Amino acid sequence: MSVPSVSKPLLWWCAVLTVIILFCVVVYRTGSALYHNYQLRKDFSSAATASPYQQGIPLGQMDLNTYNSYFPGISAEPAFTLTHRIEAPVTLQYYTEIPTGETAVALEIPKGTIIVAIPEGTQGSSFYELGYGYTSYPTYEKGWRYVRPFKTTEDASAALSEEYYYVKLGSLEAVLDTAIRANKPFRAAVRQQHWTLDRGKHIFARYIDDVLYQNGAYLSPDLFYRVVDRWSVMLLGVVGGIVFFLLGSSLCVPRNRG
Repeated sequence: MSVPSVSKPLLWWCAVLTVIILFCVVVYRTGSALYHNYQLRKDFSSAATASPYQQGIPLGQMDLNTYNSYFPGISAEPAFTLTHRIEAPVTLQYYTEIPTGETAVALEIPKGTIIVAIPEGTQGSSFYELGYGYTSYPTYEKGWRYVRPFKTTEDASAALSEEYYYVKLGSLEAVLDTAIRANKPFRAAVRQQHWTLDRGKHIFARYIDDVLYQNGAYLSPDLFYRVVDRWSVMLLGVVGGIVFFLLGSSLCVPRNRG
């Protein structure tokens, strides 16, 4: 017994409906990003005394201890086991300044190197140490962070780990993603907030930014959402492909001759 084929008009209308739905999703995502960015600016209340960030002081000249009072100290040892060392999921490249043109890499940690993602005896949360690893300070340019590099098992210089460098936020998020997956307490913290893994990674990577914002010290450019992000571009690509298919199908339909 043969299975009846789906009629071409039905397929055409399904494709049209898919285009409408995907386009609405893109509009919703774009509108949500615009609204989020608007609310960030609207709700930001500057502190009475201008912070070093608000004064535009370069990160290399800034006294980062100024912000220590914003962050709570750790009161006890964590009651759970953490995986402190992981393999670097990407090559980490650190610079002495935000690179322009042919700026040379000052320090590189190759992919696969064993790094100390979560330092032991941290001052703060069990998951971070201020200004170290993925817990970085925002800069004045979106996507670039100011931080002390991850220690490796081959690190012989203690002084090197105290030096601050500039690094791409995306690289730190890749490490953070691996650290979350490797640590059950980290994953539990994400679940308790009803976040997705990507959402948790996004928020944890901008922990310092959020605290600075809440204290009126700085509105970090990394807190703003991309108005048109990667997923929106992909969805628009799918929409374009379907529209191209529909137009091609319409052109191929033979006309009735009278």
